[in-house]
Amino acid sequence: MTTDNSTFKQFIERGYHDVGVHECEFVFLYTDLRTFGREIANFTSRQNFFQSLIDPMVDRGQTVLVPTFTYTSHGIFDVNATQSRLGALNKDVIEFPSVRRSTHPLFSVAALGPKADIVDDIGKSAFGADSVFERLVGETSSFLHVGRPVAIGNTIVHYIEQSCGATYRYNKAFPTKVYCGQQYLGTDYTAFLRRRDVDGCDFDFVYGLSSEELHEGLDVKEVGSNKEHTNLSCYSVSSAVKFLTKAFYSNPSVFIGENFMEYE
Repeated sequence: MTTDNSTFKQFIERGYHDVGVHECEFVFLYTDLRTFGREIANFTSRQNFFQSLIDPMVDRGQTVLVPTFTYTSHGIFDVNATQSRLGALNKDVIEFPSVRRSTHPLFSVAALGPKADIVDDIGKSAFGADSVFERLVGETSSFLHVGRPVAIGNTIVHYIEQSCGATYRYNKAFPTKVYCGQQYLGTDYTAFLRRRDVDGCDFDFVYGLSSEELHEGLDVKEVGSNKEHTNLSCYSVSSAVKFLTKAFYSNPSVFIGENFMEYE
């Protein structure tokens, strides 16, 4: 894409401005760096490349949140050491200076910036009361997709499914022991997971909405190409929750690949 890191940094900073990234206090960052990652060769280190995506926001006083999900369903989860099972940035971010990380053993979130403590002392539910996602809903916050098409999905969907009472999911507790280094923090964290007891249904996530419907309903501001994974796409958390909640109540199967409703 570019020939030096200064050109790439300018591209990112201009793109962030154009999609309105700097209009909020908190930014939840989703990345797919299969294209942008080619720029790493123009940086002195991988961390410097990753920081070129984060620093334009933190330097303006914003707080950036990055999913560091590990899906640690048993054994030990160490807030300081257990690496994410997502992408390269998600794995490396826990090594950044001044980073904070939430304690949920399956769905942890890292934060950088002046209000990174938004991920501290969370509740034990991944998507319910006092979760990172519930806290974001109460703040001036946005989702930013860097190289990751909006239509692929957003974990906020599970917050909506839990708050709306999706019957194809259930609340499950996990025996994982959570540590911060040598300090034991607790166990029995919960997550709202897909049911596995309905024959013929796997309840895999899929948006039952077209890309056009999503972009219009979420009021996405976007530059770049989804097809080429060079998109920078931004939309507010509040608009996402409002639109997707309405979509769920209109069609309770909107987030799964099959029609399903359980009646007692």
